[in-house]
Amino acid sequence: MKMISNVKRSRLSSLLLAGALCCGTFSSVAQAETLKLLAGSTPASRPTCFMDLETGKFQGFMPEVAEEVAKRAGFEVGFNAIPFSALLQSLLSDKIDMIVAGMSPTDQRKTKVDFSVGITGIGEGIYARDDNKKVYRTPADFKGETIGIMAGTDYGRRIAEMNIAKEVKFYENAADLARDVSLGRVSIGMNDYPILKGQASIGNLKGMHVVETYQATKVSPVAFAVRKGNGPLLEKINAALTGMKQDGTLEKILNKWGIQYIPA
Repeated sequence: MKMISNVKRSRLSSLLLAGALCCGTFSSVAQAETLKLLAGSTPASRPTCFMDLETGKFQGFMPEVAEEVAKRAGFEVGFNAIPFSALLQSLLSDKIDMIVAGMSPTDQRKTKVDFSVGITGIGEGIYARDDNKKVYRTPADFKGETIGIMAGTDYGRRIAEMNIAKEVKFYENAADLARDVSLGRVSIGMNDYPILKGQASIGNLKGMHVVETYQATKVSPVAFAVRKGNGPLLEKINAALTGMKQDGTLEKILNKWGIQYIPA
């Protein structure tokens, strides 16, 4: 999955794409230059999206879905590594053309950007040290504890507003969160459930375990995001996603990465 770092070229390509979409054709523009969009993705959120350190390329089910969408819609997409909490601002400031990550279309986010149709439903999960034998089922079990959550997540805001935990610490990096769980600085760590399972599968949670008794507070759709005013682009993305759902391609990609398709 090719990286695209020339932001100015991406801006021009985005404008060309919008024009081509409005005209209902790509042919005249495509003859001059292959249309390219720059997507912002989190670099360490396996299996959602992550950078392969050996190849320098982005992998995961969201980048793979995005590439299939681009193929069907007639443009190319490249990826730039951006922390989750900085994705929205990067899109709003024209540093990227779209967000390709495990982002849910909350009401607050929808006031700033437009989202595609849902790709699949995802809820939060938690993990703890192996010597932590407490049974966690709901956020009520966080009472009196210091917990760690990935910054910028909708469930992070939701858990913090419950005022149940003694303290909620927010982390920009999943590795930093795992370190603090391992060292006992926080009782549990919270991230997207598929990401936690992905971390565990490659040995990144040594001495820790995903807490399977915990029930997510909400299962929300994850979707692509674009700047407001890009209606033609969004229509093309949605048409491609709808086609992928109908012909089974979307579910096939999700299953490849160990993700169950949950209609969203």
